[in-house]
Amino acid sequence: MQIEFNTEPALAGPVNVNTLAPISKIGGLQTGLLGFTELPAKTTFFNVAGAVGFIGVNGAVNAKPIPPTAIYLQNKIGQNFPEYVDPVSKKDAESPINTTWSKLAKSPDWTTQDRYLYIKTFSETYGNQSADFWNTREVHHIRPRIYGGSNEFDNLMPILAPNHRLISGCLKIL
Repeated sequence: MQIEFNTEPALAGPVNVNTLAPISKIGGLQTGLLGFTELPAKTTFFNVAGAVGFIGVNGAVNAKPIPPTAIYLQNKIGQNFPEYVDPVSKKDAESPINTTWSKLAKSPDWTTQDRYLYIKTFSETYGNQSADFWNTREVHHIRPRIYGGSNEFDNLMPILAPNHRLISGCLKIL
């Protein structure tokens, strides 16, 4: 089995994999290797790909590719950014994220009036949602304000409060 970890830029790779030891050995037949990889301690996008197969006694190779996985965002302490798509607006909290955004000195303001205007526009666009819907959700800035994100409608989406805390925790260490 061959596994490749590909990271930015443009998912170039593979990242070097270090072999530790054989998994098992039966006679002269080695059945696999245990390995590891070290990824740089930085926020990055990554995916995994590879191949699985065997070498026959006649030396013939029979291998099948393992297609690349989805692209994941990982923060600098090794947490994967949670995937979240709002079921009403279908906005995705992850897909527009860029790991090269510059951090501002101060985050622009977000007020209760901004939240009210967002909910009003959301209701006009997607229909009225129940009070329970809004009581269990926070308004998420897809591009965080501290990284240049605005309070414009297109940069906002409703997210369940526990999911928002998880996402915000990941974004704080971009």
